[in-house]
Parts: sequence; structure tokens; C-alpha cells
Amino acid sequence: MRRLISTLFLAFLLNCGGESTTSNWNIDIKDIKIKDNKGDWLVVHELSDTDGLNPFTSTGAGGTYIYAMNLFETLIIQDNQTLEYKPWIAKYMPKVSDDNLTYTFELREDVYFSDGKQLTGEDLIFTLKAIKNPFTDAAPSRNYYKDVIYAELVDGNPFKVRFKCSEVYFKHVVFIGANIYIMPKHIYDPESIMDRYSFNDLDNILSKISNDGEDLDFFQDEPAYKFAQYFNSHEVGRNPVGSGAYIFKEWRTDDKIVLEKNLNYWKQAETVHLNSIDKLIYKTVKQYDAALTGLKAQEIDLIRSLPPELFFNQTNTQKFKSNNNKESFYYPNYSYIGWNNEHPIFKDKMVRRAMTHLCNREKIIEILYYDKAKTANGNVYFKRPEFNSEIIPWEFNPSKAKQILAESGWIDTDNDGVLDKIIDGKKVPFKFEFKTNQGNEIRKKIGLIMVEELRKVGIRSDVHTMEWSVYLDNVRDHKFDAMILGWVFGVDGPDPYQTFHSSQAVGRGSNSVSFKNRRADEICELNRKEFDANKRK
Repeated sequence: MRRLISTLFLAFLLNCGGESTTSNWNIDIKDIKIKDNKGDWLVVHELSDTDGLNPFTSTGAGGTYIYAMNLFETLIIQDNQTLEYKPWIAKYMPKVSDDNLTYTFELREDVYFSDGKQLTGEDLIFTLKAIKNPFTDAAPSRNYYKDVIYAELVDGNPFKVRFKCSEVYFKHVVFIGANIYIMPKHIYDPESIMDRYSFNDLDNILSKISNDGEDLDFFQDEPAYKFAQYFNSHEVGRNPVGSGAYIFKEWRTDDKIVLEKNLNYWKQAETVHLNSIDKLIYKTVKQYDAALTGLKAQEIDLIRSLPPELFFNQTNTQKFKSNNNKESFYYPNYSYIGWNNEHPIFKDKMVRRAMTHLCNREKIIEILYYDKAKTANGNVYFKRPEFNSEIIPWEFNPSKAKQILAESGWIDTDNDGVLDKIIDGKKVPFKFEFKTNQGNEIRKKIGLIMVEELRKVGIRSDVHTMEWSVYLDNVRDHKFDAMILGWVFGVDGPDPYQTFHSSQAVGRGSNSVSFKNRRADEICELNRKEFDANKRK
């Protein structure tokens, strides 16, 4: 089964038995019920430590797999079968005003955090304030709530919350309802600092930052700044408390994260399957081949995103098939090479175009993905109505690339085999480095394929791999020439604002490549206001 994109293939391996040649694990499970099979542990492979378990300051997909619904929950959730949204902590889907600017949620009164404290609308409002606090490292999330001007209890009812927005957005229901992971105010803001600020106050602080050139030293005595220092901290990111089906138990760096079943989970009677397992152990193994060895030895139960080379070549024996489930499927994401648009070499869009002509995606698909991948033509999931199949990706064309580079002034003036150009009065050789994360051999090999193609036209480059959290910091802080990364998005309507709008190129936003284009900004803004999926195409 093929993936959406050319640089990532998702495969699941689930261990269901031992390696003994005398055992028969071909068990008919169609009549087995969840309630009759509780207990045990599930050991899930992770390629590296997540960058944290705070839903709003941690941006790696690995962390989301751990905390989403296991630890933190939302007002509504997306049904995995129908893909429709349904109430969770909310009693019902929200009441939406005719102008699509007001959203009112009524909360269940039987929801409790894992420490026994009841969840109320106050916790929901606090969480939104934490996101909108400009000093928290929640910039990737904050853009989705920039037009939510306030949230308030309706007539003082702690279980009824009204959100008021200044602009329409076709995904307000999704981001207010399904993306605010509600955090306990008494844990994350024990001094009630955020109670001192209205939403208008937070907006005024944002304006002040803009006027003062973003000099955060000016705000060191500001209570909201002090709150953010705590909220952003290593301590908070590694000690999560939520209302989910599991309780955080332990985190051993570069080893494992352990979650234990929440014996008092508020929704347990309604959803037995959510915490039928006693422990979830997220085991860090930094090489996929070692993880696969662990799976075969029954030390790991689940591997997510096994590289195609291992998936197709080392999981085909009868013994393996008898002891494990092996699945592959389409997944809504894409992998990419990001060129730092602020870098002296890559500021020129024609140079970036030439780089695309030097990216041999067909070779990547054939060699690294065994022809089980597809070249992406954009950032829209190919099963969405907004997907435009008529867009033709730039082709691999080294001759065209050389022509563009020459026209852009890149010539080997000193015959040393490397192109060069005078930039700001200095001679600059065309040399740079790709950064990516350790352990992800696919990304590393993509970089090496690029290195070889670039060498042929007089460009020198190399690949530098880094530990995951360090790498993410480099990406967020724009400390790279080029980087190789991936992006996961939902299966509902696409919104490219977070990754392509120029406002997200500052403050550790997700526009890490610093792409800035006025027309692109306009399109991103218009897209947000259009409720008709066919018109957004």
C-alpha cells in the first residue's frame, strides 16, 4: 500500500507471541472481547525521547502519540471510523451562532483529573490563556486561536463555556473542541497567575512586544512572563497531569516513559477499551534494526513506521508472520527538505527552484521506498476534496538546475569544482549542510542522495544528524542551512497557515524555513474564512 508522499512509509508491526518453534500463535481472535482480556503491558517503540509531554510546548509527533487522550483530553474527539466529530468532555456538540463567531460548550460534570480534582470550565479557560500567553512556547498552537478573543463562563456556570471570535474560521469547532487538551489549573498555575489577566490584557502584551522589538528582558518582572518560565520548563514537560485513561508514572531519559492505568478514570464504564492495558511503556531504541530485534525477542510489542527496507526484507519468514501482525496503510503526512529562506544562499527563490530540480524523488521512491510511495504535489492529503491532482510537481532535471544557477550568478570562477558567487561584497562558495535527526535512516539517506546529485553540478554539501530534541531546537530557532523533516496533519480540512504564513516565521513558530510571500499570506487567510471545501481547492 502506498503512502501519500515520497519520503515516508508507515508500517505497523504488532507482536502477538513468542519465537518458539513449538508454539502455535495462529489464534482465532474474532470472538475475543476486550473485557475478557484486560491487563498486561504494551511496550511501544519510540525512536528517540520526545521533547516533552506538555501538549502546547512540545511539538514532536512522538509526544502526541503518548499524551493525546492517554493523559490529556478534549471537549470533542474525531471518530476513527466515520471521521466525524463527537462529544467527549462536552455533553453535546457546541451551539454555534449564525455568524459562526460564537461557540458554546456544555461540559459534563463527572469528569475528574487523575488526582481526583473535578474538571470545570475554569480549567478550560486557563488552558486557552496559557496558549495565548505570548511568553509560552506555544507559538505553533497559538496561531489557531489568534481570533478567539475571549472565553467565559455562561452566567457563572462552571460547566458552560462561551468562546467569542473576531473572525470566522472554518476550523474553529475543531481547534476549540478537539485541540485544546484541558490542563488542570491547580497543577499548572498553582498561584493563579493567569487569573490576573483578561484575554484583552494578553492581546495588549502582544502589541507591546511588537512595539518593543521583542526584547523579552523588558518583561522579566511581568507575572505572565514568570508563569511562562514555569509552564515552558523541563519540570512541567516531564510531569504531566491530566484527565485521561492513564497516569504518568516514570520517565527515564533515553530509556522509557511509563504510563499506568487510571483506576478511577471517569469514563471507564463507557469506554472499556481505552485503558484495558495495565501499563503503556514507550521504549526508546534509537535504531530501527535493534528495535526489530527487540520485537522478535518479545521485548517490544509495537513498532510504528518501520523503514521499508526492514519491513519488506526482514519480516517475511513464516515464524515472524505467525508471531506478529504486519500492517501498512496510507497516512496523512509528508516529508520534505526545508531550505532556510534567511540563509544567504537560499534567499533567492530561483536557487530553491534549482534545488528542487536536483531532488531525484523517483530515485528516492524506488530505492528507499520500494516503489510504495508517491511524490507529493502539495501539503493536502490526497483523499481530501481540496486535493488538486492537476498540479504537476517540478521534475528532476539537473540540466535545468544548472541553467537556473548560472542565470542566478552561480559560476565556478576559480576552477576548484565548486560554484561560487559574490554576495554582499564577498565571494561565497556554494557549500552547506543538511540537518536531520539521528536514527532516522530514511531521512539520512535522502540527504545522501541529494549530496551526490548536488556534487555533480558543483555544489558541496554534507549530512549532519543530531539527537531529536536538540535537532528540534535547531529547527525552531532557524539554526540550519537545510533540514529534512516531516509534517503530520489531520484528515479534515487543510489549513497551511501554521507552516506557510509569514507571521509564523517568528517566535519559534512552525514556519521554520522563514517562507514569506504576501500572496501566500492572502491565500492562507482566505482559506481560513471559507467553509466550502470545494472552494478551498
